Amino acid sequence: MSETAVLEIVELADGEVILRPAEGDGEPLLSIRFSDEAADLLRQSRFDVAREMIDHAITRTRLWEGDASDEEVVKPGTVH
Repeated sequence: MSETAVLEIVELADGEVILRPAEGDGEPLLSIRFSDEAADLLRQSRFDVAREMIDHAITRTRLWEGDASDEEVVKPGTVH
């Protein structure tokens, strides 16, 4: 039987959004901080955007399925 981690996404008073284990106040596993300009543009949507970013990252890396083999790793494309 595999262990399941319970994580929570929290928006801190300074606007930073963090992902951390739900059972403790330890170091965040991930933090997202928007620039002042981005925060102004996003306004109340900041938390939703951060949540979608985290969800997408987890889905793309198959974090919940264990380590991806070398063939499954998605390599970033070149931006022109």
